[in-house]
Amino acid sequence: MLTPGERRVLKYFITYRSVGELLAVRELRGLYGVKEPLKVINRLVELGLLERGIGCYNVSRKVMDYVKRGVLRLED
Repeated sequence: MLTPGERRVLKYFITYRSVGELLAVRELRGLYGVKEPLKVINRLVELGLLERGIGCYNVSRKVMDYVKRGVLRLED
């Protein structure tokens, strides 16, 4: 099960899909109130929910498939 902070970060990436490393950390900390965004992002990468690209992070295709099929819902 994901923590509230992990859900918040995953929702962010579902919305924006691919975000540069620096922008993601800055927005998650400043606009979304995530205290340690890099730690949360790395955990989601370990879980296979996010992928690290060259200078960016992306939501995984598996997650987007689940969202499109209505299997995955992230509610607060």
